[in-house]
Amino acid sequence: MKLLLIDDHPLFSVGFAHALGQVASGVEVLTAPTIQDGLNQAAAWPGLDIVLIDYRLGDTDGLAGLRRFGERFPLVARVLISGDEDPALAQRARAAGASGFLGKSASIAALLAALQRVASGDVVFDDAALRVCRAGATARQMEVLTLVAQGQPNKRIALELGIAERTVKLHVTALLDALGARNRTHLLVRAREQGLL
Repeated sequence: MKLLLIDDHPLFSVGFAHALGQVASGVEVLTAPTIQDGLNQAAAWPGLDIVLIDYRLGDTDGLAGLRRFGERFPLVARVLISGDEDPALAQRARAAGASGFLGKSASIAALLAALQRVASGDVVFDDAALRVCRAGATARQMEVLTLVAQGQPNKRIALELGIAERTVKLHVTALLDALGARNRTHLLVRAREQGLL
């Protein structure tokens, strides 16, 4: 996978490129501090798979960068990365032509997995998983999710965890809401898609 990271913070760029190289073989990473530098590098680097653009850039914002790359290199997958992990920003990135939106708080393994999905033609807008990890992924809710995945009914989950059945229902409802799932079966599908199971 050939990846171009556009980020005007040298420490993040160098650290990201180094960390990615440590966990993945066969990944080449170039960095650029501006959209224009990135466009120049992309033109000189045939076979580029993904451009990963930071949302906050000194000369412009990443959304404008997504559009500029789309006009010049329509076959290169575009992904927005940001420390601002707002689901509304993820939707704006999608509207600007991105194939994905990643939060900087994600682990390097999670970022790599997401980038590999994009490289294989998938789209990655895991804002639901980000919300769960930030707001709902209490240890207890993850325990409930694991037992739901084992096919356990609420009563059995309550007995196993030593909590009230009503509390189990509250945890399941919170997980359904956070992952945008319609029912327990859909919850498990969404949880697997987001790498929570």
